[in-house]
Order: sequence, then C-alpha cells, then structure tokens
Amino acid sequence: MPFVGENRLKGNYGTALVMSRLSSECLVRPVAADTDVGVDLYCETVAENRPFLHFWLQVKAGDQCKLDTGAERASCRFEIDHLSYWARQPVPVFAALVPTEWPVRREPDIYVIDITTQNLLNNLPFTQEKVTLWSDYRWPTGERGSIQQFLMHIVPDTTARLQVSKGVIASSPTPTPQYVQRSPAVPVLRFKDQIQCQLPRTAANAILFSIQEEHATTEDDDFRRLMAKIVAEFGDDLHWENFFSRGISSHADEDYSNAVAMYAKARQSIQNDPNVRDDPAWRELVKEIERREEQAQSGNWLNVGQVTSDYSGS
Repeated sequence: MPFVGENRLKGNYGTALVMSRLSSECLVRPVAADTDVGVDLYCETVAENRPFLHFWLQVKAGDQCKLDTGAERASCRFEIDHLSYWARQPVPVFAALVPTEWPVRREPDIYVIDITTQNLLNNLPFTQEKVTLWSDYRWPTGERGSIQQFLMHIVPDTTARLQVSKGVIASSPTPTPQYVQRSPAVPVLRFKDQIQCQLPRTAANAILFSIQEEHATTEDDDFRRLMAKIVAEFGDDLHWENFFSRGISSHADEDYSNAVAMYAKARQSIQNDPNVRDDPAWRELVKEIERREEQAQSGNWLNVGQVTSDYSGS
C-alpha cells in the first residue's frame, strides 16, 4: 500500500476547503491527477447566470503558510520558476493560503494572493530561488460577501490588468456592455515598450484587414485614414507592415505617389532584414509589395482581392 504522509493530507484538505467555499459562487474544476504544473484549480466566474471569466488557483496549506493574526494576513514562499510560469499565463493566477493547525479543530479563514498583479506591479527578485508573498485578500469563515466581492470585482480587474503585459491598457470586462467603464491602474512605464509596439501594430493591422472587407462605407474609410495617421506618428518604427499599411491606405485614396513611396520602404525593410529576407514566404511577400508598387506607379486602382489575408510581423 502507498504511504500517505501528513503533508499530503494537509494539501488534500486545503484544496477541498477552497473548492467547497468557491463552488457555491462559481464553477470550479480540479486539475486532473498527474497533470499538476503549479495550478490546483481551474475556475470560472458566473455572471448573469452565465459562465464569464476564467482564473487559476494554486492552493497552499499547512505549515508553509505563515499567519500574521494581528494584520489578518498570511504569507507563503514561492519558487521563482513558478512565478515566472504563472506570469506567462493568459488568465489571472491567484494563490489560496489555508494556514491551519493539524489535525483541524475548526475551519480556518482563507487568504488569497493576487499572483498576477504582484508579478506586474512589483519588481520581484528573480535572481533568488524563492520569494515570500503576502496575501491581498481574506475570506473569513462563514462569510460569503468577501468571495462574491473577489469574483465580481477583483477577478475582472486582474483580467484587465494582465493585458498591459501585451501592451494593452484594458477596461475591466463586464458580462454586458456598460456606459461607465473602469480601468484598473497598471505600471505603464514598466511596459512602455510593449505599449509603444502595440499601438502602431494594431493600427497597421486594422488597415490591412479592414481593406479586405467588402462594401466599405464613408465612415469605414474615415476609420482607415485615422489608423494611417496613427501609424504615421511612429515614423521611426521601421517594421515593414507600418509602411505597407500606409501604402495600402494611400493607394485606396488614389494618392499614388505616397503609395509608391510607402511600398518601397516596406519592401526595403524586408530586404534589409537578414533574419527574414531569404525565407521563401517573405520573398513572396516582397513580390506582392512589388506588384502593388507597380499598380500605384501606373495609376491603377487598388486591387483589394489580391491583398494577402494574413501577415507576419517582424
């Protein structure tokens, strides 16, 4: 028979307790046996009687959780490798701490660490092997309000905050559109490079993809021109798609001379990049740009049907 130690029982109790407290408020799915990679529970909030936002929970129980009763908070040490793993995830990650005596004599409070937010806001010492994190929230025993507050406000805010790592400052998601939107504070300067990269890329791709849609209205054309102005503000950004999208927009407006100039810069950006210029797919892209260049030089209308449907950034 396999040996079941005390630590395993503590972990089993902690996970079951957190599931029990959450299961009446949201959907909870335990991670399948032998697939634990630092997450114990997959959770999904419920809003307006529908599944809404996903988040992950890692449960820590027993002596590894240190309780500060005076401050009503708890702490736990985490491996830096785990924090790095959680920082790369597409959904918010939280840790639920269950500090309790053993054997359990009374149901303990649960303390929650917002791993995602602490990863974003704090300069964690990633040169160390482990770091101590303190809880951000407390779920007192027998009290539902703190869990409901967590699910209704904290999870949406952290979901929005997570987007800044991709260069997006997002509003907290709501199950239905709201007139008043809230954007949680994010460390903008820490992610300024990602934001500065995302702005022109979003605008450039908006032009490239929207130009392929049929039956564009005057309002749609105004949108495309606005996106082109945004891309033009990043004149020092030499990514090929910035020039190409501006060329496409100028071509659509029959500004052939500017279209030719932008196409030429897009083509040169690829041809001057040793990382991609010899790749067959990129060579085909250069040929497409050359075809556009020739069309504009000849004063021909933009042939939307020939625009490539997918683009790769460089």
